[in-house]
Amino acid sequence: MYEVELKPQAQRFIERQSQKVKRQLIKRIEALQEDPRPPGSKLLNSEKKVYRVRSGSYRIVYQVNEKELLVLVAKVDDRKDVYKKGLKYLIKALETDTA
Repeated sequence: MYEVELKPQAQRFIERQSQKVKRQLIKRIEALQEDPRPPGSKLLNSEKKVYRVRSGSYRIVYQVNEKELLVLVAKVDDRKDVYKKGLKYLIKALETDTA
């Protein structure tokens, strides 16, 4: 079983949502503990092992660390906004140790 960690940006986004959306997102993120690459997940960067999974009209971008059995959630956002700063920005955010 994997441990799930949220970056502050992802945590803040979830906290600002309605109770219904919060439950939806938390349920999807918790499911990553059992299977970090569920059906429908998409590999965004193979070198850094960055994935994206859908949750309604929201996207959850995360990194899988096999050695530590860790899923690091970098960003949660609406599908239209999640990549505004680009994939390179998301990968850089994953590399910083301000979890």
